[in-house]
Amino acid sequence: MNISNQAVIHRRLKCFVVYIATEKDTLDEIKIKAGEIRDCIESRSQRDGYTILDSPYSGSFAVRTGLRRSLRGNDEVEGQDVDIAFVLRDEDSSGNALNCMIDTFKEYLKERWPASEIGKSKSAANIHFKGMKQQFDIVPLIETKTTNIQKLIRSTGEKRQSSVFKHKEFVKSRNVESDKIAGVVHFNQCIRLIKWWRYKQQSDSTILGKGEGKTEVSSFLLNLLCSYAYDHCSVKPTYAETLARWFSLLYDVIYRKENIVFTDFIKHPKVDQNQFWSVLDPVDDTNNVVKKWGALEINELTDWLEHARDKMTQAIRYDQEGEDQKSLECLIELFGNSISNQCKDA
Repeated sequence: MNISNQAVIHRRLKCFVVYIATEKDTLDEIKIKAGEIRDCIESRSQRDGYTILDSPYSGSFAVRTGLRRSLRGNDEVEGQDVDIAFVLRDEDSSGNALNCMIDTFKEYLKERWPASEIGKSKSAANIHFKGMKQQFDIVPLIETKTTNIQKLIRSTGEKRQSSVFKHKEFVKSRNVESDKIAGVVHFNQCIRLIKWWRYKQQSDSTILGKGEGKTEVSSFLLNLLCSYAYDHCSVKPTYAETLARWFSLLYDVIYRKENIVFTDFIKHPKVDQNQFWSVLDPVDDTNNVVKKWGALEINELTDWLEHARDKMTQAIRYDQEGEDQKSLECLIELFGNSISNQCKDA
């Protein structure tokens, strides 16, 4: 499967990556507002006897895999989530052990920006500023005795081991490695394309997606699946060939329900054999990201991947035969009308 980097299909996908990635002007705006949030949380924490040890970016914004817009049904929605982690000392100034800090951080945000839209999720307080398209998720983490390991206490009371540094390093190390490979195809940009593909597929699904009765295909899960595909297939000179190989590998692996584990930080991850299928957090092997998935969800995901493999292969074949419109129609099935609207003439 040899595709020229001058092929129309490659130019279209390269154009589309630029369209869905965060713009530089937006990055500058995000960084300014993030600085204000840090000042707010840190000053009020100090006032109340809490010690902030660090406040790094986390999540997709930190590793350059975020989307500046998303797809809901057939509609594009501007904006992205920006995660900021706040690592706290495990005791307050009176020596009391810290518990879940999400509601505390939510009140800090309300105190500083009472007119803004403020809420919370299981793992974060969040704020959406009027006039901005981004939502900021403020994630409190508590230090542990182990270097670079924190404790996440969710609003449900669930406690989970985490590591901002290691989760970032997990993706960044693959970014750095892929950047050394000749060509324009990069690991993080492939993740962006697959995240968008996820939005398009779940808009037609009654099983996977966001909403009542559906199981979410989280960005964290996609990061892990893409990392597994990269570890086994690397990146190729064109986006089309890279994605075709990734879709094919992931279909085969998930169809056979092969467990997906990594040895970046845990040399011998322990898989719970009682689980139907496992995709393990590389920092915490007790965290099976798909522990609630059953046959219905797995079959739906394999159907998505089989369709993606076949359509991308078909798109490549049409491109090589000079059938640009037919190739584009295959890409529309994978990524929606946006790729036609933005990159038809790339």
